[in-house]
Amino acid sequence: MTTNFETLFSPYSALRLAAFDNMKLIAAVLTEAGEAYQCVEANLLVSAANEQVNRGYFVQWGDRWLYCGLCNSYADPIVLMTKIELEQIDVASVTLITVPVMSMQQVGFMCIESAHFDHC
Repeated sequence: MTTNFETLFSPYSALRLAAFDNMKLIAAVLTEAGEAYQCVEANLLVSAANEQVNRGYFVQWGDRWLYCGLCNSYADPIVLMTKIELEQIDVASVTLITVPVMSMQQVGFMCIESAHFDHC
């Protein structure tokens, strides 16, 4: 990992995209930066007793994990997960996902489209 989270993702910190769109954005940014990553879907244990389970999208980037949102979410920020938050991921439920890598121009169009429809 040659760059840090803030350097790469600060231009996108105000965005609230669908979880899968967040994952596509992260894939595009990391690919553009020449960084290695894996996109995954996994169960996220959200209650204290780990009784409630939600499915979410994540990107593993080196030893860091980025949270994209719940699978059915339509307006989430990109979040760099803490060690405590990582403990909520059910490792046995992790499934690798192939995400189409967009160009940065396509990312720009996606962000404009999202901003336009958020205000309509």
